[in-house]
Amino acid sequence: MCVPLFVGDRIIGTLGLYDKKDEWGIITFTEDDLKSLMTFASVSSIAIENARLYRAEIEKEKEVTQTKDYLKSLIEDSADAIITSDIDGHITSWNKGAENIYGYAENEVIGRFLPMVPAFLQEEERRFMDKIKQKETLRNIETIRQTKNGRLIEVSLTLSPILDASEHVTGISGISRDISEKKLVEKELIRKNQELSRLFFVNSVVRSTLELDKLLKMVLTVVTMGDGLGFNRAILFLVDEANNVLKGEMGVGPASPEEAKNIWISMEGKSLGAIIEEIENGPVYLDSHLDRLSQRLSIDMNGDCILCRCIKDKRPYNVRNARTEPLVTPYLIQMLGADSFGVVPLISRDKIIGIIWVDNLFTGRPIKDEDLQFLMGFSSHIASAIENARLFENVTLAQSELKNIFESISDMVYYTDRDFTIKRVNQAVVRKIGKPEQEIIGKKCYQIFHGKDEPWELCPHHTSSAAQQPYVGELEDPYLAGTFVVSNSPIFDSAGNFVGTVHISRDVTELRNLRERVIHSERMAALGELAARVAHEIRNPLISIGGFARRLEKKLEGDIQEYAKIIVNEVSRLENILKEILGFVKSSRVNKSRVNINDLLSGIVDFIAPEMDERHNTVVKEFSEQLIIAVIDPDRIKEAILNIFTNAAQATDHGKITVKTRLEGNEAVIELTDTGCGIKDEDLKNIFNPFFTTKPQGTGLGLAVTHKIIQEHNGKVKVESVWGGGTAFKIYLPLGEG
Repeated sequence: MCVPLFVGDRIIGTLGLYDKKDEWGIITFTEDDLKSLMTFASVSSIAIENARLYRAEIEKEKEVTQTKDYLKSLIEDSADAIITSDIDGHITSWNKGAENIYGYAENEVIGRFLPMVPAFLQEEERRFMDKIKQKETLRNIETIRQTKNGRLIEVSLTLSPILDASEHVTGISGISRDISEKKLVEKELIRKNQELSRLFFVNSVVRSTLELDKLLKMVLTVVTMGDGLGFNRAILFLVDEANNVLKGEMGVGPASPEEAKNIWISMEGKSLGAIIEEIENGPVYLDSHLDRLSQRLSIDMNGDCILCRCIKDKRPYNVRNARTEPLVTPYLIQMLGADSFGVVPLISRDKIIGIIWVDNLFTGRPIKDEDLQFLMGFSSHIASAIENARLFENVTLAQSELKNIFESISDMVYYTDRDFTIKRVNQAVVRKIGKPEQEIIGKKCYQIFHGKDEPWELCPHHTSSAAQQPYVGELEDPYLAGTFVVSNSPIFDSAGNFVGTVHISRDVTELRNLRERVIHSERMAALGELAARVAHEIRNPLISIGGFARRLEKKLEGDIQEYAKIIVNEVSRLENILKEILGFVKSSRVNKSRVNINDLLSGIVDFIAPEMDERHNTVVKEFSEQLIIAVIDPDRIKEAILNIFTNAAQATDHGKITVKTRLEGNEAVIELTDTGCGIKDEDLKNIFNPFFTTKPQGTGLGLAVTHKIIQEHNGKVKVESVWGGGTAFKIYLPLGEG
């Protein structure tokens, strides 16, 4: 009789009852038996399910604890700065990587607002924090940070929100990496090591392998197998150059006479080739008594023992009586228990890499000098195989590290063949181009990076291909809309033939703009100081000249009076110029208030309407229907916009001037477009420079004042113009408080 085990509607098993017989040997079950079995099954189901759930909870708790410990270790050991803060930017955790990069100890920053953020970037940082509060993740931001000693560095920054169980943002996690002193990528990747040919030990049965543990196991198996060299036990020591010690790596052989007998019986009928094949194709078990014992052995190579003498003399030693040999330390006799043994050096390219210890502890067969010479005869093959296996491990590790470095570099790194075909790219290229890697690989570099159908004469690959020399320079790429510092290196094959180039490209657009703003500010300061001095020196004499000229004008008559009038007019003009110069160089206090941008512009249009009518120009207003309120100084902004209106009116005759307003993010945008004569390309870059003008009359200060006023409001102004086709000014003003 069998009944199901239920938990809810789910069957988790069955419960059976067998062999109930009556006096005639007939199996019978009553209704009571069935009910009893069903009751027992119901109770058992609940107990089994509870046990399952309890075990699952324990496993889950263990997994969570292990994960937390792993993450904690990962954060502490990371070379990157891993920092957490609350949503207002006050630091809550600070790892060793952050201390190494920024110079602050943890106790100096906990509870403070991000001390590594420079003052000029704190507003931007707060905007980042606002985005994080909206659960956005900001990846690979290249920005500026400041160390404890005041040094500015470039970092690659990733910011992400920290969420509680209710999916609310409770903090901010930041990972930053110093990229200011990044090393150049290796000119050539380490070439793949040639595949090791299989080595044969003793009658060509030992085949090489690229796995070091398997190779060592094969070597020691050959040394101890009956149809190999036939020693009872073998231990392999390798030189640890970093610590200058000879360290036991692996041991093969029995731990007792009984174990030796069992091993020999189990090996009976098996060839050495079959045993080697089992090792090569199966896992390597390294848990024997001799193996554990050998791994605890460590010999100081500065000492004077039999093993050190073998290393120094580069020859085998046959120790027939270990207890009477002065160079044998009691430590070795105690650990290994052998009264006689032999040691043979492993020499690869005239360099000692280790030794092999052999003994016949259980058979007691004496080790002959001929046995060690035979072992010495192919020890060079063993040493070469071990060195190659080590090299393969190092190359594999190096390839893995280089791949990780290649993919994690924030600069664009890629290489092309001699025909401009892209062969490999890192993730920075994928992010910049905005296409999957498979859509980039195999395409021409001038198509992907320059948007052209044929090679571009300014292309770095084109330059490197022609000269077959490294190229480093700054390139302005209109297709990618930025300025890049590029470094190209030619790749040559083993025959010296040019096969392609490696490219490293860093986007320095923002850095260049920042540099230009600094240069412009320094130039403005120098010009302002010079202009102020000149204006003050001229002003007093000019006032005297003007005063006497006005008196003479009133007293004189005829042509002489006309001459005096000309002097008065010219003095007045010079006084106005001096007034403009002093107005440009003097510090102006900005008195901000909440201003309706549309109302401000309407007042300006009404004010300038007479001048527009004189030149038969039409003003078109296209204001945003959305209310735009900005915190600005209305008088200063009005002055700035009037300067642009005046220039537009003077450049336009019987044309149209359009003024538009709109909101873009957290900025108010004012756009003034005219249909006038436009600005020449060579003049466009100088229009905001003081005293630059193309008019016969004028100081060249109007647009310089405009630019200064917009900067005082932390805004920016952009100009687009076509000679003969009109000009468009776009003013961006932060909305500010309120």
